[in-house]
Amino acid sequence: MPCLPTHNNTVSRLTELGTFVFFAAMFAVLSGYSYGGALLLLASLIWLYQRPAREALHADDRRMLVVLALYFIVPTGMTLWLGNNPTDIDQYSRALLAIPIFLLVLAVPVRLSTIWAAIALGVTLSAPLAWWQIHIQHMDRASGFLNIIHFSNLTLVFTVYCVAGLYWAGTQGQHANRWRASFLLAIACGLYSMIVGGSRGSWVALAPVIVVFLLAFLTRRNIGRLAAIAIVGIIIVASLFALPDSTLQERYDQAVHDVTLYQEDQADSSIGARFEMWRGALHNLQQQPILGWNQQDYTQALKNQVAQDTLDPVALAFSDNLHNNYLQAWVFTGLPGLLALLALYGLPLWHFAKQLRASNLTIRVLAFCGTSTVVSYLCFSLSQVILRRNNGIMFYLLAVVILWGALRQQHSRNPEHLHGLVQGA
Repeated sequence: MPCLPTHNNTVSRLTELGTFVFFAAMFAVLSGYSYGGALLLLASLIWLYQRPAREALHADDRRMLVVLALYFIVPTGMTLWLGNNPTDIDQYSRALLAIPIFLLVLAVPVRLSTIWAAIALGVTLSAPLAWWQIHIQHMDRASGFLNIIHFSNLTLVFTVYCVAGLYWAGTQGQHANRWRASFLLAIACGLYSMIVGGSRGSWVALAPVIVVFLLAFLTRRNIGRLAAIAIVGIIIVASLFALPDSTLQERYDQAVHDVTLYQEDQADSSIGARFEMWRGALHNLQQQPILGWNQQDYTQALKNQVAQDTLDPVALAFSDNLHNNYLQAWVFTGLPGLLALLALYGLPLWHFAKQLRASNLTIRVLAFCGTSTVVSYLCFSLSQVILRRNNGIMFYLLAVVILWGALRQQHSRNPEHLHGLVQGA
């Protein structure tokens, strides 16, 4: 295994601090993730300025750099070519800015205890804020400092991390019980925040994430214990549905009501509007499947459909936001933009997932966290344009590169695991 490049204390401390702030301040501080991201970018620029001696990158690392660059270049080029909203380029630029951070975390180790402490603290702090919004401000749904949908989605991701953290805690010797207690508290807070946030998109991600969890951790020896935990979980969920004024029951009933209305040709509801937006997009993509649409031309096409009574007028209210990241990319950045998006999801998914059964438990836990991040975003993207918002794209990019870097550092300490990875690259 090649030696890691040298780095000074300033860079190391900034990297550690930036990582901690990114996760810990995600929910309880307004734009807290941005402060962490800014610290990591600063550390990466200082590190690059010092021109450290760098060994050749591994094949997956090089592929990831290409994907990050393409996610900036391709959608930006298509946006300019089609004459669409140039403000969207600001979000694509996050992928470009992630490149030096990616190089940084590959070279400069961040202690796993820092990452796990920040994750547990971050989601734990979400609960008091959610409680305040529901019980003091009397909001219908908690949104933290993000928005309602992203608050629920990201608390789900953090909660899933903490479930995996319980396995990592078992490697911490005399400190194991302290870590377990911290993760259990964080899981409870995360579940509370996710429930009072009330985003149904979070629920969609649960089943695939559970499948990933079983792929990573299910063995013959623990099947009984995991089955018992699953039964307890089902009982808890059923109890939450049965509670008076249950948020879960209310959101479920609303979903059923929306679908029923749509079947009766009434599309003016949260789910019904989405169905109409997607129907309009799929119809218009048949005419421009490769290059996509100019925004104004697309809006006019929707108006024509409405005038012909083949589309509900509700679709016009969201002509620039299709509430589906895949359709959004395809319509407004063409097939090249859609392929760039799929690569941004697909490569990290492949990289993390192929390590889900690693014999080293820490590597397996980190691989699970990375895989569950991508799988969750694949699901979130079905009902919202999550990468169009700053918190959505920044969390995805930085979480992926930080977990990737942490995984690479673990491989440097366990070269026998890296050998198999490189052989398959």
